[in-house]
Amino acid sequence: MVRSLKILVAVIIFTGSVFPNPVTEVRAALDGQVAAWNAGDLEKAMKIYWNSPEMLWIAKSGIEKGYAPVLEGYRKDFSDKAKMGVYSYEPLHIEKLSKRTVYYTFRWKIELGGKKIMGGVSSQVWKKIGGRWLITSEHAS
Repeated sequence: MVRSLKILVAVIIFTGSVFPNPVTEVRAALDGQVAAWNAGDLEKAMKIYWNSPEMLWIAKSGIEKGYAPVLEGYRKDFSDKAKMGVYSYEPLHIEKLSKRTVYYTFRWKIELGGKKIMGGVSSQVWKKIGGRWLITSEHAS
């Protein structure tokens, strides 16, 4: 019993809680997307978006509603690894809105051959759906 209590105390000290932390989980999910992108795996990188006709994507080029059109746009623009470049980001603001909702804003860029080919600031709404953290809405500018 004493040993179990010591383990529980150690978990709380190292993680800050015995419960999952939505902010930490969302950061890890975005890091996973970046790793998939930089490995040239577009399909895996897109898995953090909510596969629903209700997913909202807002960019300089306009508004898209639904996962399928966004995925098709990415497939068209980044048809092979050579076009994908290197994706990186810098967190600007992350806020837990509830146990199942996180708002994340960050500066991002994609470089190809050492030159920035695109970038800006993104604001994302993440929701825990089916046990996974997914982006349900993104505004990238």
